[in-house]
Amino acid sequence: MSETVNAPTPMTVPPKFKPAVVFPRGTAPVVRAAELAAARGPAAVEEFWRAAERTGTPVVEETGSPGERTATFLWRGGDGLSDVILVADRSADARSFERNRMERVPGSDIWHLTYRMRSDWRCSYAVAPVPADGSPPPPGPANEMSRVRRARALAAADPADAPAIARWFDALAHARPDPLARERLDGAWSVASLPDAPAELWRTAPGGAPQGRVDRHRLASGALGNTRTVRVYTPAAEPPEGGWPVAVLLDGEEWWSLPLAPLLDRLIAAGTLPPMLVAMVPSLGFAVRTRELACHDPFVEFLTGSVLPLLRAGHGGCADPRRTLVAGQSLGGLTALYTAHRAPEHVGRALSQSGSYWWPNPGGTGGETERMARLLAEAPSPPDRVHLSVGLNEPVLVGPNRRLRDVLRERGADLHYTEFNGGHDRACWRAGLPDALAALTSDWPAARR
Repeated sequence: MSETVNAPTPMTVPPKFKPAVVFPRGTAPVVRAAELAAARGPAAVEEFWRAAERTGTPVVEETGSPGERTATFLWRGGDGLSDVILVADRSADARSFERNRMERVPGSDIWHLTYRMRSDWRCSYAVAPVPADGSPPPPGPANEMSRVRRARALAAADPADAPAIARWFDALAHARPDPLARERLDGAWSVASLPDAPAELWRTAPGGAPQGRVDRHRLASGALGNTRTVRVYTPAAEPPEGGWPVAVLLDGEEWWSLPLAPLLDRLIAAGTLPPMLVAMVPSLGFAVRTRELACHDPFVEFLTGSVLPLLRAGHGGCADPRRTLVAGQSLGGLTALYTAHRAPEHVGRALSQSGSYWWPNPGGTGGETERMARLLAEAPSPPDRVHLSVGLNEPVLVGPNRRLRDVLRERGADLHYTEFNGGHDRACWRAGLPDALAALTSDWPAARR
């Protein structure tokens, strides 16, 4: 292993004062149709809403400009609401509440907001109807990330902006999925995918595939001071000579809940992916994740000294680093590449989606930032193969990912690099993971027929 880097938690706070992404608002024919329905009366409003239910949301329409569409989001609610906020632009600053407010069609209970976007945009979103009487949101599980984001945003804000930022987070507490959405990410978020957004291979793979097996293992780490349940997927196929190739997915609880296993069954059966063991390694809450997924050597040692030996001894995994990859998103993407850099004798390939390559925050280091690029520039050799992807709506990440891309290219790395029209968003990561896995595993043994 090469240089040791252990990051204190303050170094994992993203840089401040980056410009927020502002989605351009516009108008659309569907809004004019809603206004005409309101002018005709309640029966026409009901007819309009039934049509919206059949179409689903957002309502996507041509703009007359090649490569652009309007995406109109709709909500229904009367005088009991003071505002309806679209939670797609999730930046938290003094402008957030106003620029995400829906407008109400006069004389009706229809609310709307239209974005004018490139036709390849994808975004997860929710809608927050704000009660006029100030009543609290319905009870639900505490959102640790939301509390942390609120505290960070308020701590970084100018005092004059704090009330506006607090108003934004107060509205977010009312957020819920869009009942008219054509796609759902999970129990809290809907998804908008415009016509030219990258196709999701999960959806196109044929069904009826043989089912693999998923085993659970409790793994303890004295160095990390915790224990977690790692799920291991084994495909319904014969292992290749030399043992199963291995993919380790960080934030494994997110992928397990997708659910990932049946989707892997389909992609492997279709030949899109080769058969492989997939270990889903969970995070243990925000604070632990922030520490462990920031170039934290004890966590790398947990992956290489506990997870990989388990896969090899208990599941027939191979020991070839060229057939071993680690995948992650955000800080997980940083950790995936760091693991391949620190332990090339164990892990040869790294899959990074929206990797946090701004790390560490110069405020916690006295000036150093983007350390991963320096480490790779100085390393004896780059990892065997790397996938990097980043969203165009991730202003903190686009520059660092591009600079890291350039370093890897200069070092002659086998690099697969993509930029997508989206943000720091699980909907984009879910859509992009199959292609990323396919790019990193194209030379792995195919399933035996």
